[in-house]
This record gives sequence, structure tokens and C-alpha cells, in this order.
Amino acid sequence: MAEPTSAELDLLLELQATDHRLRKLRHQLDALPEQQQLESTLARAGELDRQHDDVRVELERASSRQRQLEREVEVLAERRDAERARLYDGSVVNAREMKAVEAEIETTVRRIDEHEELLLEVLEQVEALEATAATLVTDGEAARARAGELERARDEAAMHLLAELGELEAERDRRAAGLPEELLRRYEETAERAGGTGVGQQIDNSCTACRLTRTRADI
Repeated sequence: MAEPTSAELDLLLELQATDHRLRKLRHQLDALPEQQQLESTLARAGELDRQHDDVRVELERASSRQRQLEREVEVLAERRDAERARLYDGSVVNAREMKAVEAEIETTVRRIDEHEELLLEVLEQVEALEATAATLVTDGEAARARAGELERARDEAAMHLLAELGELEAERDRRAAGLPEELLRRYEETAERAGGTGVGQQIDNSCTACRLTRTRADI
């Protein structure tokens, strides 16, 4: 292969600068702050949804327990009222049976009190879970609304970057077309091996590609 001309070397350096800008721009696209914030916000919304699902399960259990206790209190109250009616309607005349009925009423009243205490605890639990569920719904909606804003901001930022990327790629194509095929191939292979830098310039004693400093004797 013939030695590159001074003009080709200058064009090669310009191509190198364009490639550096392209890599930087592509990195910016991959690491847009809006994209990172969007991913974080979507993860937060998903976590809030999972928490809400868990609370809904707990709430359903508590509500089921509430309904059960309410039914039991209702049954016990009916039993108490029925025994009281028997006690005072004249159908119970035997003293022993009367004492048994009174004892049943007392036991039933005590059980009603116990059930009502449990019911009060469950009602408080249901109320707290409903408040937590409502807060999680509100926070989830806010997170999804924020995600929508971030998505639009990301798309807008990406739109500008993509437009610039297209211009740079067209510019690179023009510059690459002005180089001999073999020189371009050697440059691209070297750049791939070296992490993006395929050519450098000797300025005074230093190389802009490898960053090494040579003595005048080496030069």
C-alpha cells in the first residue's frame, strides 16, 4: 500500500474526530438522564402496585373477618333475645330451668361483648388498610404521571440527539469516501482494537493517540 498523502492524513484525523463525537453521542443516547429517571420512576410505580396488591389481600382478609364477626354477633344477639323472651313470656316456670336460661343469657352476653371487642379491632385494621391502599393508589398514579412526563422529555432529548447523530453519520460517510479503501480499513481495524482511536498526531514529543512521549533521539 502506498504511503498516505498529507491531505489523506489530515482527512483521517478529521474522520477520527468525527468518530469520537459519534461515540460520545451514542453514549449520551444510552445514558440519557431522562431515561434513567424514567426507569427509576417506572420501577417505583411497579413497587407501589405490588405493595397495593399485598395490602388489598390483607384488606380482603380483614373484611372477611369483619363480616364473619358481624354475623356471629348477630346470631348471638338473636340467641340472647330468644332466651330473654323465654324467660319473661311465662314458658319457663321451673326454677332450675330459669337459672339455666339466665346463665345462658349471661354467657351469650359475655360472648357478644368479646366478639364486639374483636370486631372493633378488625374495623380499625380495615380502616387503616383502606387508608394505606388509597395512599398507594395516589402515589402510584403520581408515579405513572411522572413517568409520562419523563418519557416525553426523553423522547424530545433523544430526538435532538438522533438528529445530530444522523448529521454526524452523513459527515463521516463523506469523509470516509475521500480515503483509499485500504487506508480506511487499516484505520477502522486499529480503532476497533484500541477502543476507538485509530490514528494520532505527533505534536512535539507526544502522540495524541497512544499518549506516549518520545525523546528527540527516538523521533
